[in-house]
Amino acid sequence: MKRRNLPKVFIFIILLTFFLISCKPGTENDKKDISNLHLPDINLLYEDYEQLDSTGAFNSFANTLVNANRDLNSSELYVEAASLYAQAGQSDSAAILLHKAIDNGMANPKIITKLHGLRNSDSPLWQKLQRRLDSINLELQDVSHYSMEIASMNQFWDYFERAAKDTSSAKDIFKEFIFEGPKELRDFYVVRYINLNTMYGQMINASPEYFHYLKNQFNPDSIEAFKSKTTRWMRNFKKIYPKAVFPKVYVVPGILNSGGTATEMGLFVGGDMYGRSETMPTDGLTNWQKDAIMKVSDLPAITIHELMHFQQNYQDTENNETVLAQVISEGVCDFLVELCSGKELKNSNLTYLDDQENEHKIMEDLKNDLFSEDNSKWLYNGGSITDRPHDLGYTVGYLICKSYYNNSPDKKNAVFELLNTNDFLTILGGSDYSFLLEKDL
Repeated sequence: MKRRNLPKVFIFIILLTFFLISCKPGTENDKKDISNLHLPDINLLYEDYEQLDSTGAFNSFANTLVNANRDLNSSELYVEAASLYAQAGQSDSAAILLHKAIDNGMANPKIITKLHGLRNSDSPLWQKLQRRLDSINLELQDVSHYSMEIASMNQFWDYFERAAKDTSSAKDIFKEFIFEGPKELRDFYVVRYINLNTMYGQMINASPEYFHYLKNQFNPDSIEAFKSKTTRWMRNFKKIYPKAVFPKVYVVPGILNSGGTATEMGLFVGGDMYGRSETMPTDGLTNWQKDAIMKVSDLPAITIHELMHFQQNYQDTENNETVLAQVISEGVCDFLVELCSGKELKNSNLTYLDDQENEHKIMEDLKNDLFSEDNSKWLYNGGSITDRPHDLGYTVGYLICKSYYNNSPDKKNAVFELLNTNDFLTILGGSDYSFLLEKDL
């Protein structure tokens, strides 16, 4: 029997009822038995995502996300579902979920412009949403709104010790941590943990000694000590980009796969990635992890890098999935760290590209890949790339963005374009690397 889609009005009524009920007191997840709460496996949840554009089943998948998020209440999943409803032409349903996202920590005042296809209306629902976003924008404009929230790290250690002692119950214990810990963990689960298997696999199975070490190494005071430097760099950024907003920074226990991540809630810093010392145990760590783990003193730079991701609001829908867009998106963050800190970027990737033979080869490869959506040669490839340094896309993007800025007579406008362009080709064309756009004879 062929399944019929529910009428849009009926879907809207269901969502509105869900919205009103969930706003009533006494329905919080912490009043339920955690073992009965639904924690979705994000990999399984998104396994058919790539087929959406071809099938057009945006409405159906949005319903799936809303159902999967019934207990987790992740603001990230609410935003994802809202985006899908927007593409399905159900703007009021999207607005309801954006309200839910704000209720659960979403703090991006520009979220409406990021959801393609979303149409504002004059309904009370939309008016209230716009007022809430305006209020968030006003609050985040002041650098004083920035703070480093470390509650997740502080609370994690008791759960970790329990899981390490009772490995057969470790996944259940980590589930308790997700639901009992600060609300930012719900979003971090969606974007980084993905499922309980990954937490168990890294924290308990692969490298428990590192996490035991990290418990004693992690010092909240040392993190707080770098806040003044980070704040100073943020103030410098505000001078060159008056539209800047400053969300909270959440230091969370990750699974050794990312130093920082920006979401619609704010900036996430993986506290697990800042444990480097001479006594750091390396058993169970991959070669990439051994190289990638940083010192606490690296926190200001990664925080500012992720802050730039939170500012980005690109409107180039034609090229937004290309290698060109992705290397610019990452490269501008590294360049603006340099601009805000006053410290010129120096790393092994730049040294590699100083060799003319290496540079020629890499630029030829980039020219061929510019409009591809396969970034395997360029980004997030630590441990998987063998013929060149990993993550060279950050570096070539940095060089393109720095050159564009230096070539621009209006520096403030250049910063604006680097964060908001509606044409990535203009950025590349205005840099010294415009030759990458030339056709071979």
